[in-house]
Amino acid sequence: MSGPGGPLPFDELLMDGGCVEILREYPVPHVMLRHNKIAFINSAAVALFDGESAESLLEKEIMEFIHPLDQERALSRMRGLDKNKPRSVPTKIRINTLANRLKMIISSSAMVCIKGERVIVATGVDVTDIYAMDNELRESEESFQRLFENMHDVFYRTNDQQQIVLVGPGAKRLLGYSVNEVIGKPASYFYPRPEDRQAIIDAVKKFGEVKDFPGQLRHKRGHVLDVSISSRVIMGPNGEFLGMEGVFRDVTEEVNIKKELKRLASTDDLTGLLNRRSFLEKANHLVRSLQRYQEDCLVVILDIDCFKEINDTHGHLSGDRILKDVSFIVKGLLRESDIYGRLGGDEFSIILRRCPLQEGHEICSRIVREIKDTKISLVHQNTISLSVSLGVTPLVKDDNPFVLALARADRALYLAKTRGRGCFGVTPLDGDSYLPMHTDLADH
Repeated sequence: MSGPGGPLPFDELLMDGGCVEILREYPVPHVMLRHNKIAFINSAAVALFDGESAESLLEKEIMEFIHPLDQERALSRMRGLDKNKPRSVPTKIRINTLANRLKMIISSSAMVCIKGERVIVATGVDVTDIYAMDNELRESEESFQRLFENMHDVFYRTNDQQQIVLVGPGAKRLLGYSVNEVIGKPASYFYPRPEDRQAIIDAVKKFGEVKDFPGQLRHKRGHVLDVSISSRVIMGPNGEFLGMEGVFRDVTEEVNIKKELKRLASTDDLTGLLNRRSFLEKANHLVRSLQRYQEDCLVVILDIDCFKEINDTHGHLSGDRILKDVSFIVKGLLRESDIYGRLGGDEFSIILRRCPLQEGHEICSRIVREIKDTKISLVHQNTISLSVSLGVTPLVKDDNPFVLALARADRALYLAKTRGRGCFGVTPLDGDSYLPMHTDLADH
């Protein structure tokens, strides 16, 4: 092609004669990357990656193709390019192609700015025949693949935007997602509460790594798994944050076992209420909180009247049934905020929270009436009528330890027992115990 004065200069010839076509058909494989994604790929590079067309590779993360052991080095080299160091020296890189073939290439890259935007131009020359046929390399790669695919933990890597750029095939086993469904998604996508991901990011950035960090991930089917995560930071040559990598494993069964052991350690086997140790722990914790935050609370001790005689007459199985039924009836009359436990034998204790004394009188009266009006079924299909006695006292910040309040409640209980049972007594902070005027006395 010629201009008015003869042949065009070569740079004008390129612009006018289809420079893109020249790049596309250039015999050396090369790609152009924007934000580590393939923005342009020539025919030779399509063949190198075993692609069918350029369109099948465009917008894919380049890290999808780089071998996991080489990814950090490749990322570091690309991140290190700037105006003072616009080119990298050639280096060996392993890639995995679309046909799942491992190839060894000699790669180099350069940074160019196009209209103020940073673009990486990378080339790669296939040298697989020279390097990859080596038996030691092949055996090493096969061992790595077996480890990567069969390891119990799932390996993952994110970029600086916390998008997943690499994940082990164990993700399918653990979370139900194929590798292709995971790659490119933000790591927070797989959290039941996406904001929880930030906690591990902050910890890794602060300490450089974390081990056995507790977390939860959502399975493809919707249920939640407890996981243990160990991760470390990936930093560039200039100290910039490149992303994170690490492993996570399913610890749901372990967490459930620990929860069950904790429940068994804190729960009364027969009634399902708090056992004595757990009840006293919660009570003492509440007393400590009362030293900072004022709250009206009442302590109640409940005792089944004549339980020993009933137990001896009808047997221990019937006695167990009575204990379970009474605990269930009382629980139905309490609020969710109240603390309720079995101290031992037929003795129970309740802490009525945010409850003035008059309201506590009404709750205790309902408990006395409800038990009296309920026929309890025994093992042999017989029924029995019961009554309970209660002792009540305020709980205050000076009741440290909590047994101080229990002692006052016990005095009120003793008064209710000696005055006819089937009622409740009250011991104030100062003064003698008394029976409220509207207490219903059982007929004995």
